[in-house]
Order: sequence, then structure tokens, then C-alpha cells
Amino acid sequence: MVVYGSPEWVEALFVKINESEAYAKAAKNWEGDFIFKTIPDGTGTLTEEASIYCDLWHGKCREAYLITPDKPAPENVEYIYAGKYGNWLKLFDGKIGPLKGIMQRKFEVKCSARSMAKMMRALKAAQELVKCTTMIENVEYP
Repeated sequence: MVVYGSPEWVEALFVKINESEAYAKAAKNWEGDFIFKTIPDGTGTLTEEASIYCDLWHGKCREAYLITPDKPAPENVEYIYAGKYGNWLKLFDGKIGPLKGIMQRKFEVKCSARSMAKMMRALKAAQELVKCTTMIENVEYP
């Protein structure tokens, strides 16, 4: 089993992103880095915030890791996509999409106005990125 929010889960995501031909095609013109922040909300047993850094570059993931005090995120990350744990589970289950989650205020994006416009033009890439999370096998959600 791979526990969501663990370094092993992040490594599995890194592999799935880089194996995905659909993501590579959808994100061929995309470049930007993200922090994906999961906030505990009483769903399951997740008790600590989990934040994942991903450097996405033209259909590939150049780097991905769990942010810890020993391995912080780089300064000036372009995007922070944050939501409560229960909403992440809905996203992974396909009950909400990445944009719908923002529109319904289930997720918050922090970035510049210019970066937001860039992200809105890459919705297919965002959808394929979420699909990569569903390809990770034997996931245990705490």
C-alpha cells in the first residue's frame, strides 16, 4: 500500500505523470510549478497538512517531492492549489474537476492574474494531471 501524502505516493505520482502520453500531449506547451496543499478537515485520519511540490515542464514532471522542514519548496512557486482533504478525495474520485473545484470554492489557487489566465488555458492538462493520481495503484487514504 502507498499512503496518500507520503513520499512514496509523491514518487508514484512523479512516475505516472512522466509515463502519461495523454498528459504529455495536453501539457506540451505548459510550464509552471505548483504546491498542492492538503488541509486536514476531519475526513479520515489525516491530521497534518500535506504539501507536495511539482515542477511541470512541457508535458513532463521534472521534480516532485513532499514538502518538509528539511526539504522546503523553492521560493516564488508560481501556483499554490489548496483544499481540504475531503475535497481532494472528491477530486481523485472524479466527483469534481480541478476548475469546478475552484469555482465551487472547494479549492483555492494563489497566483498572479497573469498566471491564472495561463492556467485557465491549460484545463485539459489539469484534467490529465488529476487522472495521473487515479493511476497510482494500491493507495491508502488515511
